[in-house]
Amino acid sequence: MRSLFGRIFFGAWLTAVIMVLAAVYITHIREFGDPAQQDRWEGVELFREVTHNLRITRRHGTEHFGHWLGQQPKEIQQRIYAIDAFGQEVLQRPIPRNMAPLFASLNYRNRETHGLVDKKPSIGFFVQRRGGETLRVVFMAGKSKEELVLRFILRSFWPILVLATLASGLACYLLARYLSKPLDNLRVATRRVAAGDLSYRVTPSLHGHGRELGELAADFDLMTAQLQESMAEQRRLIKDVSHELRSPLARLQVALAIARQKNIQALDPELDKIGKAADYLEDIIADILSLPVSGDNQRPLDDVVEINSLLAALCDELKDEAQQKQVSINLRLDDTELLVATRGSSLTAALENILRNAIKYSPSGGQATVTVTGIPAKTTAQTGNATEPGHCQIQVSDSGNGVPESELDAIFRPFYRTDEARSRESGGFGLGLAIAQRTVAQHQGNIEACNAEQGGLKVKITLPTLDSGF
Repeated sequence: MRSLFGRIFFGAWLTAVIMVLAAVYITHIREFGDPAQQDRWEGVELFREVTHNLRITRRHGTEHFGHWLGQQPKEIQQRIYAIDAFGQEVLQRPIPRNMAPLFASLNYRNRETHGLVDKKPSIGFFVQRRGGETLRVVFMAGKSKEELVLRFILRSFWPILVLATLASGLACYLLARYLSKPLDNLRVATRRVAAGDLSYRVTPSLHGHGRELGELAADFDLMTAQLQESMAEQRRLIKDVSHELRSPLARLQVALAIARQKNIQALDPELDKIGKAADYLEDIIADILSLPVSGDNQRPLDDVVEINSLLAALCDELKDEAQQKQVSINLRLDDTELLVATRGSSLTAALENILRNAIKYSPSGGQATVTVTGIPAKTTAQTGNATEPGHCQIQVSDSGNGVPESELDAIFRPFYRTDEARSRESGGFGLGLAIAQRTVAQHQGNIEACNAEQGGLKVKITLPTLDSGF
């Protein structure tokens, strides 16, 4: 059992049930071993009748007791044996072997004794008449310990066990819930922090769970707060540095343009190299400044775009670029209108970047496929209210070599490149998918990558849609 809640619950429950069984054994079952315990005797009325007839026998002789015993049912006769002064059983029956010691202990000095016969509590009586005639009687007054235990289990133990199991189960469930819920909250917090939500705090959810857990929650929140602050400072530093680099880069571009106007042919190869390096640095700075910053200061999505129209326009715009590389674009749009809330041109830029990657990494003669699928909202038949909001799914596939399975998640990290795409000549510098991921996340959507069955990389984007009556 892997669940901490399950281990706590069943461990505590089993312990409680064992304690109940031990208590029942100590308070009830152990008593069954003592033959002197009158609780083990059965048929109190029969015991009184036996003692009554013994008093009559003392006055009228042993024939009376034999006559009375002969009239009893066999079940009673098997529990009562009597021996007269001549050592004969009054009903001419053989004496059970394990009953003989009890008969032997009855005499003038020991007129009443207790013992076990066939593990059943028994009582022996010695009766003497005035004329010297004697009668020894042994009466099995109860059942054996095993029979009493079985009867106790069948009559009383099951109700006790069921009630104890239910009561202890409820108590153990509440205990396990109380102990495991804070750990569940911590697990949820760690997963959210691992997913990038550094603003999540766990202290409010652990309020009232003890000093130790409260201190742990406070330390966890302090750690996430410091991590959030460090990440924010890092982002600000990168953007500040990028801003500062733009001024010398602009002066470099101006100087490069002036040098080219002088028309010194011997310097053209060096000037071209300088120009490529400057353009590369300009593109990096532009992408860094456009990288969305996750945080609480996100601007609202105050605009609306129709996905089919947007992708049709983007594919038409990139048609010439695809033709130059001899790559065809296969566009499959949905028949319904798909409205998505957005802000400015952020979503457009993200989708354009993914489309350019599909064209870039498709070989000559290959194909880039764009598929749009609309999934309507699910509603209840009674109220007509939506139980699940509608959304659209955009799939962009190329016909390249794909990405190793171990790197499918890593390609969304800033500045990450796979082994096949690390050379500067391939274009890009590992920011396109990172920008796309953060942009889609700000649109309450999801983006993931996988290798297509027919080869190449497939990027899936899921975005919530608005009501068409918007």
